[in-house]
Amino acid sequence: MKNKQSALILPPDEKVILEKRSNFKYKWYNYIGGKVVLTNKALYFKSHKLNLKEDTTRIVLENIHVLRKGNSLKVIPNRMIVGDREGNEYTFVVTNRNEFYNAVEEQLK
Repeated sequence: MKNKQSALILPPDEKVILEKRSNFKYKWYNYIGGKVVLTNKALYFKSHKLNLKEDTTRIVLENIHVLRKGNSLKVIPNRMIVGDREGNEYTFVVTNRNEFYNAVEEQLK
């Protein structure tokens, strides 16, 4: 099912809960611009077309075992760090991080 709001193709049992502009840490020095999308089943990052690397990342909510807040430049409260059970760590720089963090935390309950 194509969701017009997020431009993602979602399984029929997934609904978009919240979507925010975001950057995704691709390598320690490189971020990709796009959107982070929370559904009732997963967390997605969809890069926008201006990036050299156009990609979608999906993290199933059941696999998330670390969720924490972080700061850019040690003082800007805009990072959200997600860790999965396989040991992968994903860093997002999110517009209005607290709102998005709280929504993810609510879905993990």
